[in-house]
Amino acid sequence: MGVSVGIDLGTTFSAVAIVDKATNKPKIVLNEDGEKITPSVIQFQKDYNTGVVTTIVGSEAKEAFDMGEDGCVSAFKRLMGTNKEYYRFDGKSYTSVDLSAILLKYLKEGAERTLGDTIDEAVITVPAYFYSAEREATIQAAKIAGIKVKKIIDEPNAAVMAFGLNHWRNNANILVYDLGGGTFDVTLTHMENDGFLRAIVTRGDHVLGGKDWDARVLGIVKNRIQEDTGFEVDSDMVFSKEVMGLAEGLKKKLTFSDTASVNINIPDYGSYMVKITLNEFDSNTADLLNKTGSLCQNVLDEAGMAWSDVTDILLVGGSTRMKQVSRYLEKISNGHKPLSQVNPDEAVALGAAIQSSKQNGGYASLSVQVIDGKKVTDRSKQGFSPNETVEGEKKLSGLGMLSLCETTAHAMGIVAINDEGNQYYNEIIIPANHPRPVKAAKKFRFYTSPNGNNELSIYVLQGDRENPLDCQITNKYVVTGIQHIKRGEKVGTVIRIQYSYDENGVIHIQARQERSNVDLLIRRESAVYDVSKFGKPVANDSKQNGFQMSSVTGNRVVHKYKAVTFSNADWEKYDNVPVHPSGAEYNEPKIHVVANEKNIEFHGYNVSNMDEGVMYTIGASDDFEIECDINTSTISPHPGGYLQISLGAISARLDQNGGDILLDGSVAASVGSKFHLNMSLTDGGHYEVKINGREVGDIMRPTMGGVDVIFGFVHESHCCHLISHAYVSDITMMQRSGDTDDSPDAETWED
Repeated sequence: MGVSVGIDLGTTFSAVAIVDKATNKPKIVLNEDGEKITPSVIQFQKDYNTGVVTTIVGSEAKEAFDMGEDGCVSAFKRLMGTNKEYYRFDGKSYTSVDLSAILLKYLKEGAERTLGDTIDEAVITVPAYFYSAEREATIQAAKIAGIKVKKIIDEPNAAVMAFGLNHWRNNANILVYDLGGGTFDVTLTHMENDGFLRAIVTRGDHVLGGKDWDARVLGIVKNRIQEDTGFEVDSDMVFSKEVMGLAEGLKKKLTFSDTASVNINIPDYGSYMVKITLNEFDSNTADLLNKTGSLCQNVLDEAGMAWSDVTDILLVGGSTRMKQVSRYLEKISNGHKPLSQVNPDEAVALGAAIQSSKQNGGYASLSVQVIDGKKVTDRSKQGFSPNETVEGEKKLSGLGMLSLCETTAHAMGIVAINDEGNQYYNEIIIPANHPRPVKAAKKFRFYTSPNGNNELSIYVLQGDRENPLDCQITNKYVVTGIQHIKRGEKVGTVIRIQYSYDENGVIHIQARQERSNVDLLIRRESAVYDVSKFGKPVANDSKQNGFQMSSVTGNRVVHKYKAVTFSNADWEKYDNVPVHPSGAEYNEPKIHVVANEKNIEFHGYNVSNMDEGVMYTIGASDDFEIECDINTSTISPHPGGYLQISLGAISARLDQNGGDILLDGSVAASVGSKFHLNMSLTDGGHYEVKINGREVGDIMRPTMGGVDVIFGFVHESHCCHLISHAYVSDITMMQRSGDTDDSPDAETWED
């Protein structure tokens, strides 16, 4: 039987750790070079005699990279979660997943040789602010590398676990400042009674890290060389790579000294000394540091805390060795001197090893509240209080005492439509910084079609901004296999959607119909090409079969209305003329109605009597709204032909010149041949009519039974040898069923 390890998969350096069976403490596993950390650098080399491509990983590859050699690649972690090509060698494309898999395989096989044992599974660390896509990509890379992932753990949480083992203080609030080579996280954690560590709030930037400081040094060096020698660094690719390697070295020297210098041979110039001072470095990177400070303040604000409530600041990540970091944090925190009890390069791997010795926890209950109209995590039920008395430091008696509760770094929401039906917005399902793993289920009324596929599209968001385009749209999930529910049994069907963050912070979507205990099939699609419309007003053609979700207020159902069109409602065609003339003189069909997705056309040839149309029945307690464009100038021939429209107490008889709209038998409005009609029945009997967007009448007439919605055409009884037709176009009908529970929440279920 093999072992379980922790792996810190870093942007610049990586490490493997294990819990030592002899001491029951975590320790770093030395790599094959006898080093505790491995540079996250890969070099591809090709034997041009055999055509074989080999890879070098770690220190040797880093040296080649610093010397500007070809085939070297680093910092690929920054594009995790995308399918973009990160590097190409010998005609082959490599994504960040491919490169991470090569690095992970190297780490795994090296650790196995050092340990003399096989690695069965691993806990792998990721930046806390990684989205679901990056986390899934990390799991995928591990799978390619032959590693079974036991858990994905956030880097700051791993580091504070390693710290807490020997420095535990009940009720302490530890702010973990994690500045790595490519990413930045800040997480507020709370040490609860004897070993329970709770992550409270986390923020971060997964494209902010030491590499950005390197880039600023590189800019200083390039400008100085050009000013002093006239040589443009970027004009020589080989020399440019060499300068890139020197920039990181200069930054590291400034960790120990107020000045740093290096000699370099410039083509066609000769030896040149590059010198940079600490003051220059600090002034050129102050904005980067301020970004981290703003994120720290955001964390405290969300937790409802001040710097005075922070017990300690824990530095993690190799880039925190820069002198400016500690000085800056001490300044903005009003005197908190950051802790130095952990090795910033090793703490994350050690914490991952601790987690590798534990079983994954169960799902937390969803705990939310609405503040200023926004759904947020309710921490009052978590037992967290920032003002508790902090107890003295102690060592925990063993790893068994340590347990961790992580949080959702990003809110999970879905693209929805507001109450007015004119704007898309982000409907939050699970708020940010909620304990994970966590599930939430919502139920929606879905209107099925007897013809064609019944599919439901869900666009899942990560982020808490109201505008969907200000969030990350992770994927489009298409629910398939929905069974049609016939009219007469009930209107539509209830679909329960379950949203969850698993223990790895990865999103899962499940769906079930009505009371079924079997999951519907879900097809996951990229949403990249669909999303631009979500930043614009809702178009009429967006009110289609699928989610039409309005905001949740009080005990209202999430779907106030649901789009119904001719393709997904059980329309009944009727003919109220019992006998039609026959013979070549008349040659007319039984029914003259043609209905497509949004239009109705009534037509006939050599028409005699005609009283035909389509009818749809709604329940007495249903809310119903219908909009359409009317153009009665299309009615011909005349006299005798008119368009008939009705919704309960609302009716109209319109000829080619228009006519009257009646409300309970009285004229509500007189219209011409072209107009926009909106009529609705809500609250069990409230009728309202609008013409061209203006309300022209409303009454309250309680409905006792089903209400028929009718579009028809009537032609008086006489022989007519001309074409007779009428059109109703751009029809949108919205319906809310009254036979459903008003609460949008549903019970969650096991996978």
